[in-house]
Amino acid sequence: MDDVSVSDGINELLSNGGFETGSFSPSWTKSTPNGVCGIFTTGAEIDTSSCRSGSYCFSDGCGAKSDQISQSFMVTSGKTYFISFWLKQTGVGLHTYVTILLS
Repeated sequence: MDDVSVSDGINELLSNGGFETGSFSPSWTKSTPNGVCGIFTTGAEIDTSSCRSGSYCFSDGCGAKSDQISQSFMVTSGKTYFISFWLKQTGVGLHTYVTILLS
């Protein structure tokens, strides 16, 4: 995944949406709510291959125990926001799932 954006049409609300710092911190928090991935597959990490733009992107090769990343930002009730991201599926899995949770 790359080029993650949440904007109000004028201002970008996310930091490091392209993962160009080369790490999750300080903007993104990584969690493993479904358990640790395993010893033969790679969980969520900052990657340098298959990126849409720049040198870095997010990759999660975990499959059934997909990791989560999150970031907090301020919004105004009643205002419209635009969410976008680029996602590339690699491998031979049957499905790719993305869940966006706003709370």
